[in-house]
Amino acid sequence: MLEAPLLSICIPAYNRPNWLQRGLESIAVGEGSDIEIVITDDSDTDQGQAIASEVLKNWSGSWCYEHHQQPLGMAQNWNRAIQWATGQYVMVLHDDDFFLPQGLGLLVNKLRQLGSSSPVLLFGVRVVDAQERVVKRQGFRQDKLLPPHDALIRLFSDSSFVRFPAMVIRRDLFTEVGYFNPDWREPCDLEMWMRLFARYGVYCCREATVAYRVHGQALTMGSFHGETVNILLRLFGELEKLNILTTRDIEFCKGLFFHQYILAGAWRQLRRRRWREFKQVMGLFDLPELKSLSCPVKWRFLRGLFSLT
Repeated sequence: MLEAPLLSICIPAYNRPNWLQRGLESIAVGEGSDIEIVITDDSDTDQGQAIASEVLKNWSGSWCYEHHQQPLGMAQNWNRAIQWATGQYVMVLHDDDFFLPQGLGLLVNKLRQLGSSSPVLLFGVRVVDAQERVVKRQGFRQDKLLPPHDALIRLFSDSSFVRFPAMVIRRDLFTEVGYFNPDWREPCDLEMWMRLFARYGVYCCREATVAYRVHGQALTMGSFHGETVNILLRLFGELEKLNILTTRDIEFCKGLFFHQYILAGAWRQLRRRRWREFKQVMGLFDLPELKSLSCPVKWRFLRGLFSLT
């Protein structure tokens, strides 16, 4: 029996062939003997297969491709890729993201160094725009294990604490905690991180490995509305049921999370001079469910400034 690869890079694709090619090229420049690539494609055509065949023709790792005549949808496409994976560890690299130079090598070396002792890992990222200009460097000064309580505090007090492609998860955990639940809609990734962190905490790694692209085509661009707020509030209710955080902890997190979430969404619209959409996002603060939230000190100036815009 062949030994399982160390890492499965799962790429759920959707109608971004040029960026899919970019992501594959960032993998193919490195050694692939202990890596597999799994591409599950919800795109309108199977163009991704020809792209993968060309980019990966001389790559030393293994790869597979599946095109869906009927799109599975966001979360189920993620799940399908993970279910195809055979690696000891799994990461999901969206088709608009890519590895930094030497990023994949750093990631693999870290996994070899840690062995199976750290089932949930979070690496550093470079947040980039559509032209790959770095707009933010996000990471950790040193390696640190956050136990469940501390991990959940970070997760629910900072809406950008986890950038999806920076998460690396031991594959067998999915049989224990389950897969992404599409019923949670856009925040279904946050719900998954909650389940994982509640059981295992998270090991934060100082290495920056991937670029996370922020752009107008991202599915999250349309998530700043009242329906998503209600889903997030229900998620805070699920967090409370875990009995890991105190009521005071949860209220502290809620104030930070929703201010960052709304102000970040408003800034995205403001940068694109979408004034009507900007006002709509800022209007989320007036929802009855959020009106009672106190504004944390770190967000008071920006909220005040945006309120005058």
